[in-house]
Amino acid sequence: MSRHALSPLFDPHSLIAISDRPLPMMASLPAALRARTTELRLDERRTCVLPAGLAQAAERPDLAVVSVPRDALRTTLETLAPARPRAVAVLTHEPSLEDNDFCRAWAAAHDCILLGPHSFGLQRPHAGLNASVHPSLGRSGRVALVTQSRSIMAVVMDWADDNRTGFSTVVSLGSEAALDVPRVLDFLVADARTDSIALYLEDVRDAREFMSAIRAAASVKPVVVLKAGHGGRERTSVRPLAADESASAAPPPVPSDMVFDAALRRAGAVRVRYFVQLFSAVKALGFAKLPSGRRIAVLANGSGPAQLALDQLGPGRPVMRAELGEDTRRQLAATLSANAWTDNPVVEFSAPDPQACAQAVQAIVADAGVDGVLAVLSPDPEADMRAVAQALAATAPKASKPVITCFMGDAAMRPLRRILDDAGSPSFRTPEAAVDAFGNLATYHYNQQLLLQTPPPEPPGQEPDLAGARILLDGARREGRLTLTEPESKALLAAFHIPVVQVLLARTPAEAVIAAQQIGFPVAIKIDSPDVVRKSAVRGVHLDIRNSTELVTAYQRMLANAHAAAPQAYIEGITVEAMAGPPGSAKVSMGVARDALFGPVIRFGFARSRSESPSNRSLELPPLNGFLARRLMERSPVWRYALAGQLSPRALDALEDVLVRISEIVCALPDIETIDIDPVMIDGDRVVAADTRITLTRETAGDADAGLGGYAHMAIHPYPARLVRHLQFKDGSPYTIRPIRPEDAAPLQDFTRQLSEHTRYMRFISFMRELSPRTLARYTQVDYHRELALVATVWEADPDHPGELREAIIGVARYLLNADGESAEYALVIGDAWQRRGLGIQLMTTLVDAARRQGLAVIEGLVLGNNRPMLTLMGRLGFHVDVDPDDFSMRRVWLRLKGDGAPAGDGPAR
Repeated sequence: MSRHALSPLFDPHSLIAISDRPLPMMASLPAALRARTTELRLDERRTCVLPAGLAQAAERPDLAVVSVPRDALRTTLETLAPARPRAVAVLTHEPSLEDNDFCRAWAAAHDCILLGPHSFGLQRPHAGLNASVHPSLGRSGRVALVTQSRSIMAVVMDWADDNRTGFSTVVSLGSEAALDVPRVLDFLVADARTDSIALYLEDVRDAREFMSAIRAAASVKPVVVLKAGHGGRERTSVRPLAADESASAAPPPVPSDMVFDAALRRAGAVRVRYFVQLFSAVKALGFAKLPSGRRIAVLANGSGPAQLALDQLGPGRPVMRAELGEDTRRQLAATLSANAWTDNPVVEFSAPDPQACAQAVQAIVADAGVDGVLAVLSPDPEADMRAVAQALAATAPKASKPVITCFMGDAAMRPLRRILDDAGSPSFRTPEAAVDAFGNLATYHYNQQLLLQTPPPEPPGQEPDLAGARILLDGARREGRLTLTEPESKALLAAFHIPVVQVLLARTPAEAVIAAQQIGFPVAIKIDSPDVVRKSAVRGVHLDIRNSTELVTAYQRMLANAHAAAPQAYIEGITVEAMAGPPGSAKVSMGVARDALFGPVIRFGFARSRSESPSNRSLELPPLNGFLARRLMERSPVWRYALAGQLSPRALDALEDVLVRISEIVCALPDIETIDIDPVMIDGDRVVAADTRITLTRETAGDADAGLGGYAHMAIHPYPARLVRHLQFKDGSPYTIRPIRPEDAAPLQDFTRQLSEHTRYMRFISFMRELSPRTLARYTQVDYHRELALVATVWEADPDHPGELREAIIGVARYLLNADGESAEYALVIGDAWQRRGLGIQLMTTLVDAARRQGLAVIEGLVLGNNRPMLTLMGRLGFHVDVDPDDFSMRRVWLRLKGDGAPAGDGPAR
């Protein structure tokens, strides 16, 4: 099996240590690795000599650890260069922009992974590797800690030493000259020793890479993130010497912290707000089983501690109060003293008995309405609290659900907490910390369940008029404008099939009367000026005009008011439009803002007349489908206070569709800076966009999907519509090849179930009959930045709905990028009834062309040696076929996508 690209850094087979003083690393290295370690020390001139054997060795050493003063760093790296290490960890203390640039260039020139500079180092406790400046090796565990701050790593390691907390990996990235968070997350996803990840983050450099990596990580392992710097882009550990931009920069259109929340939620990760919560998360992730829900039961030896715990539960919180069943309450009544409370909280007022406490925990865990147990215990001089701790330590780790304990106090209770910690059950000092720890676990489970919800198939939508939309944008730019007029804005929405209020521009009272007669009274008139953002601020809105006399009077008064309130503004005229809805119609606002890091952000909330507070809006990163659009609405205050239960199903579907259409606009038109539709009127089943303002980016963005690096304006790669192809079989019957969508989950499951056992085995090397919910979500919720899945589909009669058609999948081809980022592994399966019709060649040709367009160097795959049809197909496509050295029954097929090809014996780099 090939090594991961970062294995030389995290799992080295050989070492070089260069320092000006003894490193703590040497004390913990296992004998086998110590025997393959060369230790070099700087002399009084701060130089060292590289042994000739290292410079002349045929095999490159894996890792060099460099811990030297700043003024010796460049000389040391140049001395090290002839050894050609695969990875270097630079543990300099002081930050330096010059060192960053030098290290980045040095790493690129010598094909080397470089951690740092300004890094605290890394630890892999299970391997005895302490390549850090921390004085001791941490405990071995299953949690990985990734931090952008050397100080935070130092603090967490010191805390972990005292709290019996272990790690699979600890790494401080320092200035990230050549190694950043996304690449480390990719390694930890594949690391068998890591079950969960805690991330301390200050700065995100590349939103696309970050979102792609954290989505991939959170889809398979819990990821908890502590993000510092809520106010914006201040100096950070990654950019410690950068100028502080916060004082002079204009406030962002949406708070950057809210955008980051939306990004993590979309990725399925869990965010914590405070440093102490990071400790709780690390401790809980290292010990506890993951819950299957959010309901928690509290067991305590006093009502006060129990109430403190209950105060952290409830609606709007990550954790809910569980309702105990009647059988559970009867068992508790028989186990505890006569005056004990046996509902939730379960409170024992007598001195707690060790055996009774353990039996109570077992009874609560067995309750189907409980997802976890929190035992909150305070000192009791009349009880043997040590025996209670030992009884819980024997019970909690074996429980089928998370059991978290809280022994409140310090002097007498700290040793008891350690009994639980040593037994593998997390124990906390305060109820708040304990509930917070369970909340992190429950929130991750909840997020993952949402990600596994597969939306139903959507009917084919109308294609937007992209050419017309681009003509509108080009026309505004030719006139030197970055703001579309009201008619232009509504025309652009209409090009994407968003219902809009009919609007006409009038520059004179006569034109206004003509427009009103065409539209029909009553009408509304509004000032039209690229320099006026809030029309109401200049008294530029007049509603419910019933006749021409009222219209002319309102026209003249409006122009006078606008000129008085904004004398410098250019007034284009007024717009005349139909009244969107009767008085009392529900109103919401929708729009798009551009975040400096994550790009376009879609918002939904109250109409501006109600509130402009950011807290009254919900945010989501595009692209959206119907499922994500509905979730965006349901998270907003306007949903809770005005819409839920009040709107018809058709109106909700229409609102959902408008949000999806707005998402299509920002995906397809990177020149869009902002969209503000306020209000969107809801009248019965009808939804219509009223006031609309659209602005453009200062620089022309060009084509949204330019192949390699396409959709650069977005943090999440949207659906690659350019890959949709409509084709015909030789008999003239039509079929479509297109990228897969989340809505394809049910058709993909049907396709898998209909495969013959032989075809299933050839594809999955197993006789699995269907895909699990997690696998189904994984196969349909594709990150197009790092993978591609194509489906071939046909339309057929729907047996569940006579007279209707459904889209059925008849073939699937996909590739997934390997860790090197330059090659990808493919898979292909064709439905039994559709084989030998040329479908495989069409799917693979489209897949290979897409991989080449993405800039990949090699596409490869594993095929069973007895799968002659697949091997024949790959040969026809020009693939080379080699026997897999790890399994002689398999064949590795590969195709070089760059250069002039390669001889048949030269396989891809492994």
